[in-house]
Amino acid sequence: MSAIAPIQGTLKKRIISDIVTGFALGGVMGSYWWWGYHKGVIGKREAFYSQLAEQKKAEAAGPNDGEEEN
Repeated sequence: MSAIAPIQGTLKKRIISDIVTGFALGGVMGSYWWWGYHKGVIGKREAFYSQLAEQKKAEAAGPNDGEEEN
């Protein structure tokens, strides 16, 4: 019998720990990108195109706002 007990299972524990840490950090960073950056950019783009559509709608109606001339 040896004086020091054999170390068993440390590689398996390390691999599982690395995988769990990787998924957790990836999820946190992905969530930060989605809610912190992506949603803001998409909101600005949607507001721009909404405003552009309103402008085109107003231009198509004409200067008299759709009223008939006498």
